[in-house]
Amino acid sequence: MAEKRGYGVGLQSFPEMIKRECVYVDKTAYVYKMAQSKGKNFFLSRPRRFGKSLLVSTLEAYFQGRKELFRGLAIEQLETEWTEYPVIRLNLSLGKYYEKERVHGTIDAILRLAEDKWGMEVQDAHNYDARLTNLIKTCYERTGRQVVVLIDEYDAPMLDSITNRDLQDYIRERIRSLFSPLKAMEDYLRFVFLTGISKFSQLSVFSELNNLNVLTFKPEYEGVCGITADELVTQLKPDIEWLAEAISKVKPTTYDETLAELKRMYDGYHFSYQLTDVYNPWSLIYAFESGWIENYWFSTGTPSSLINLLRVRQLVMPELEGYEADLKQFDAPTERIEDPIPVLFQSGYLTIKGYNPMTRRYRLGFPNAEVYEGFADSLYKYYCPEYYGSSNQMTTALWDLRLKKTTFEQFLESVRRWYAGIPYSITDKNQNEQFYQALFYSLMAGIGADVEAEGQTSDGRFDIAMKLADAIYILEFKFGGSAEEATEQIVRKDYAARFAQDPRPVWAVGLNISKDRRTIDNYIVVSVK
Repeated sequence: MAEKRGYGVGLQSFPEMIKRECVYVDKTAYVYKMAQSKGKNFFLSRPRRFGKSLLVSTLEAYFQGRKELFRGLAIEQLETEWTEYPVIRLNLSLGKYYEKERVHGTIDAILRLAEDKWGMEVQDAHNYDARLTNLIKTCYERTGRQVVVLIDEYDAPMLDSITNRDLQDYIRERIRSLFSPLKAMEDYLRFVFLTGISKFSQLSVFSELNNLNVLTFKPEYEGVCGITADELVTQLKPDIEWLAEAISKVKPTTYDETLAELKRMYDGYHFSYQLTDVYNPWSLIYAFESGWIENYWFSTGTPSSLINLLRVRQLVMPELEGYEADLKQFDAPTERIEDPIPVLFQSGYLTIKGYNPMTRRYRLGFPNAEVYEGFADSLYKYYCPEYYGSSNQMTTALWDLRLKKTTFEQFLESVRRWYAGIPYSITDKNQNEQFYQALFYSLMAGIGADVEAEGQTSDGRFDIAMKLADAIYILEFKFGGSAEEATEQIVRKDYAARFAQDPRPVWAVGLNISKDRRTIDNYIVVSVK
């Protein structure tokens, strides 16, 4: 029987993890590499729940010279001096910035944590640049050593005010004031590291700080946060073994099957053209802690403002898979958000799936099943908040179909009833074929169906392919047309050719949505392969 280890779920303090003997995936070689490089100022962005704060805490412990915490880790064999530097750590997520009245109080409290540590008195609380300047000088003069500045979640104030332009302008000026000394005080600084979700922008918050070494897309730092595929099967192999045994108490499974399911659910993040597989550490650790593989990352929900932006830009979920962009587009600053793609990438909903060195364009997509299904579920919930419970009915209908308790035609009758139950207030705003297609797709993806949208063939794109263990169904939607027209299009354009190498039979399903009744008024199912 494999032994369950302690994981320190929710801990972001490196010293605490070591003291409590929690499982720690060794990232200290990256810490040493950064610290000993020729550069001085670094920036890294990664999605939420990806271990950024733990990395900052590890850097803090290293620069404080706390050698005893690093026993048995890679850096123990690399570092010989263990020089102790004064460290100023500012965590901008320690508070909220939803209104102007709270902005100063939050920033003031964050600065006072560092100032109190050094016994400093504050003369002008609102003069942030002078306070940080004095803090750096005081640390330098009292220790005789250059200062390390670590800024965690630098963009938290901007993200809190993302839907309020006036508030964001107000915050931006104050954050710019806070960070302005970092370049001017270069002679006093040994190392500067900033991290957050969104891209560093030289034209906004850091107008003066234009000398950062941005690590976000550098292949050599792709695994600095998160858990790489190699780390999983080496450092965390005992945990996979324990998880497999825990799951086998409920259903038969093996080590290899458990590893494959972990990969399907949590792997798939890439942060450079090198495409090193990186797992979501939050979900992975929760799975080991709970003894079950489940959707954990989406427990904090998807911002409604983000989904609303998709609607404004008329982007539907199927279009996000395979979306192509250059680096400037999907790594744009998050201020003045007009394009949802950068936010989806920076937040971890989309990741790099491929790179064309000739065109220098990246292909984006959902990283894994957890994000894909969770995003679809959030999208459906947003579209139909008062009708969300209907997904339970469709989950039952899908399982009845999978278990062959019902035919596909009977499944379509369930779909007909589901459409018919959607409140008029929702459908009245979305009288078009794309809406009904996107709604069906997000529902099916959210409840775990194997669906593919906008699949390309030599003569066009089909709307949706729904794949079962023993058959593939190609669905073509029409709005105010006819099921015959939809079925004829599938046959005429030979959409089934997309699945020529698949041994499963293929069926064409033509569906028409009635403009008056707002549901399927007719459908046709015919064999095409």
